[in-house]
Amino acid sequence: MSSAAPRRTQGIARYTFVMVLVLMVLGGAFIYWRLRALADADMPAPTTAVTSGPVVREGAGTEELLQHARDAMAGRRLLAPAGSNAFEFYLAVLKREPDNRIAQDALRETFPFAAQAAEQTIDAGNAEEAQREIDLLTRADPQNYTLTLLRAKLQAQQDAQAQTSAPRAAAPAPVRHEVSPSAPAPVPTPAVATAPTAAPIVQNPVPAKATAESPLAKLHVESTSVEAAPRQVAKPRAPALADATGSAAPVLTRRVEPAYPAEARRARRQGWVDVVFTVQPDGSVSGASVADADPKYVFDRAALAAVSRWQFTPSTQDGKAVTAQVRQRIEFRL
Repeated sequence: MSSAAPRRTQGIARYTFVMVLVLMVLGGAFIYWRLRALADADMPAPTTAVTSGPVVREGAGTEELLQHARDAMAGRRLLAPAGSNAFEFYLAVLKREPDNRIAQDALRETFPFAAQAAEQTIDAGNAEEAQREIDLLTRADPQNYTLTLLRAKLQAQQDAQAQTSAPRAAAPAPVRHEVSPSAPAPVPTPAVATAPTAAPIVQNPVPAKATAESPLAKLHVESTSVEAAPRQVAKPRAPALADATGSAAPVLTRRVEPAYPAEARRARRQGWVDVVFTVQPDGSVSGASVADADPKYVFDRAALAAVSRWQFTPSTQDGKAVTAQVRQRIEFRL
């Protein structure tokens, strides 16, 4: 009996100590939870930023910007979304280092594909986004003729939408002429309308008579073909003669071969461009523009640059030199 009592006392003390320790742990956990809840209640709710691309830290270096640009290229993010596309990253590099060849070459080589992406945005009817992408292309190459075509297409789409949304004007009421029974009806005098003389439209101008020594001896009349390797072409037709009224079509006397674009040559791309231009009375070319092309925006600049340097014997009417509209197809073949 004497030995059992101390053991019982020790067991009770040990049990009491464990209970006190558990209560202290639970109390500390409860206090920590309450303090954490109060702190979370005082903090503002976090805002979630939705991004479509990588977050570029402020003051990023050139290598980091180039890596973001490569990632955007791999993800086909050429012009969109805003703030996370290849063109903006490359332009940021050029702003930091204007002579950076990597960014310059990348912008030049991807410009035709980015222009196609901007055209698709126009076709989708998103005028605001299309204008942003055109402005981005302008920063990359402000002198590119493709920008003129894109702006014209966007403007035409906006004009068409404005005409569709505008209410139709009411048709004017017909004017009734009352004639007195006693007065004779006036006899209408037939009006003689003088139609304005329009410049003739010439499809594929006729080349001048070429000699064996002249480079015009190899001129292809139906279409101008630019090739990487020489091939046989059709013989030129004889120059057009003036008819009885003294009218004649313009005659090509000096032709400059277009340069095959390096990017298209590397990609083994072929195509054609239909160019419309005006032959002035002095035989020079003005107002050259692209009427159609396949593929678009690849060979346009080369074709326009060459045609603008062509020289003609001007078109004549009644024996006098006049302007003439000409449409010419230039083919690019490897």
